[in-house]
Order: sequence, then C-alpha cells, then structure tokens
Amino acid sequence: MQIVTFASAGGVHGIPVLAVEEFFRPIPLTRVPLADKRIAGLLNQRGKSATVLDLRQCFHRPTGEPALHPKMILLETEDHLTPEARSMGVRSFADPVVLLVDRILDIVNIDRKDWQPRPAHITEQFVSGVVRHGDGYICLLELPTLIDDIFSPKA
Repeated sequence: MQIVTFASAGGVHGIPVLAVEEFFRPIPLTRVPLADKRIAGLLNQRGKSATVLDLRQCFHRPTGEPALHPKMILLETEDHLTPEARSMGVRSFADPVVLLVDRILDIVNIDRKDWQPRPAHITEQFVSGVVRHGDGYICLLELPTLIDDIFSPKA
C-alpha cells in the first residue's frame, strides 16, 4: 500500500494515497462561527465548498511556530474513489474535506503486516496504528473516525 506522509503537530502522519485527490498551497478560508475548533474554515474549491480540518488542532497542539510551507490535502469524495481504493478498504466522505498540514513529506510503500497498534500514549482515536519508517514512526490516520468525532452530534 502507498501512503502519503506529512508533518503536522510535531509528528509524521500518513494516509492512503488513493484517498487523496490533490495537494495545493493554502488559499483563503471563511471562518465558521461556533464551529468545532478543529475546523479551520471553509474554502471554495472549483465551485464546491470544502471543510478544512487543521491537524494541529486535531492533535490538540495548536501552538508553535507557524509552518513555513503549509499545504492543503483535498481528499477524494466517496463518489470519486476508484475501485482499487474501495477494494483496499479506503473510506471517504460524501462532501469535500481538506486537511491543513505543516508540510508534505513523501509517498511511502508500506506493508500492512508492518502496522503496529496505536501506542498507549497516543490517545487520539483516529490514529489507527503506527509503522516504522527510517529512524522514526509514521502515525497512520483513520480519517473517517476523525470526521465522525467532529461532525457527530454530542450527547
């Protein structure tokens, strides 16, 4: 499986390449009053509104130096996932979602047998596990879990 890796919130994270539609430089956002703090705002992407999630906020680490070259990752919508992505278990969303990250790093080949469970010190439920890469680890993100947490009504 290929994953795209990116830096955000002081760590290296990865999502399936097949879940990504495109990468681009940040563009102006419209803030959403009273929205969850993890929602950076909305943007207009080719005539459609997309919700932008700030991964620093998702990891509860909003402080620190601003990213020198932040990037946005537009995720594929459910109706545009390829058959290959579906067969690999990639899940997506009905509406456009964009991730705001500090930096795009690389595209990496990983084997599912190398995945390890989420370490106990990582409390974010949307981290599905980790995989060793080079001298460190990549946190593998389960984006539907994150989206569900942000958009599901709280009891």
